[in-house]
Amino acid sequence: MGIDKVSADNFYKDDGDKIKQNWFLYEYSNILFSKIRESSKLAAYRKKYSESNISEFCVYFSKRLRQSIYYLYMGQASGIVIDAKYVYEFYPNNSYTQTQRLLEAALEACEEHTRTCTNCSNQCLIKGFERTDMFDNLEKTGWPAV
Repeated sequence: MGIDKVSADNFYKDDGDKIKQNWFLYEYSNILFSKIRESSKLAAYRKKYSESNISEFCVYFSKRLRQSIYYLYMGQASGIVIDAKYVYEFYPNNSYTQTQRLLEAALEACEEHTRTCTNCSNQCLIKGFERTDMFDNLEKTGWPAV
């Protein structure tokens, strides 16, 4: 799957987890991975950690957004919260500067992804708890999602 660095099966355990919100998080994690890979400010971070570790971080970070997305969906928030504590939970000894750079990448990824989502007919943020066939289609055909 060439451009997908984060495996979709990180976002579901069974068919009940194959919902649009998890699809949104899967796509977000891949965009975040791309932003980290493209950032010249994160060169030292990429040297320090393997692609596998960075992928694990992207999965963790995206899943930590779940509650914020739920609040947005329920109308209890006006946006998705990108929080430094998510970085420190995964990398407890991370420097302040590197954390800020990761947060910049996370925010860029979120902005890019939500811009793309506004033109998408799937409405993953609005209909987040609806089941989707996108995970199954990805498994069957291997088409890239981002």
